[in-house]
Amino acid sequence: MQTFSTINIRDPFILPHNGKYYLYGTRAAISWNKFAAPGNGFDVYVSEDLNTWSDAHEVFTPSSNFWGKYNFWAPEVHFFNGKFYMFASFKADDKCRGTAILESDSPLGPFEPLTDGAVTPADWECLDGTLYVENDVPYIVFCHEWLQIGAGTV
Repeated sequence: MQTFSTINIRDPFILPHNGKYYLYGTRAAISWNKFAAPGNGFDVYVSEDLNTWSDAHEVFTPSSNFWGKYNFWAPEVHFFNGKFYMFASFKADDKCRGTAILESDSPLGPFEPLTDGAVTPADWECLDGTLYVENDVPYIVFCHEWLQIGAGTV
């Protein structure tokens, strides 16, 4: 067990579900550019009181044919229609950074890709996708990255 201050992640996201809290985030050893170490997955930490947290539990490990190769960033998990959906950013040499959606039956994973690539526009550098639901209709909200267009947009 550990406290929140001892967990080393970036882009923290907390999902409250059935009396527990699930903390997801970018692993501390992130790759800021394409020449850094390849992405290797995401973890979750579980708490009942937001003070004491479990050790890391891996919820996504990319298969060898997963399209994203690095910049595994900012995972968010949302519960919708009985499933858990992870929205996260990924990048590859031949693809723009984009948000992919992964799916699981449990907040503890394992999460598997819902589609064969990003759901954001293929020719846009995108990141930080999230779920927005209005009148039971799901939407993805994401950023068109400033690196490509000068001033990022949502």
